Amino acid sequence: MSNLKPTDTTKFLGDLTGGAFIDQIGHALSDVADAVVATGKKGQVKITLDIEQMGDKESLQVGIKHKLEYNAPEKFGSRKEDYARKTPMYVNGGGEVSLFANHTAGLFDQTNQETDV
Repeated sequence: MSNLKPTDTTKFLGDLTGGAFIDQIGHALSDVADAVVATGKKGQVKITLDIEQMGDKESLQVGIKHKLEYNAPEKFGSRKEDYARKTPMYVNGGGEVSLFANHTAGLFDQTNQETDV
């Protein structure tokens, strides 16, 4: 049995470039779909994710190069746009990819601890 832990894709996409990438995907989908309906021609939205290890071979950090390309049809031709950036992320136990390493998860928890004075 594998101990693979799937990455939360909604959170993952939301973490790329601080949330800007997921907004750009939404814009591209709406732009292309609107152009397809207006022209009756086919459009395309393409997302490419390239993953490479950062640092030395012991590092659990990876660079996620994310690229969005889209082609919106026009009456006479098409309009193409692309956007590419890179976001550093961590590979946690079981392969889960996230913005923070597991060992930092507790640093951002809010606790209501009272101390005796």
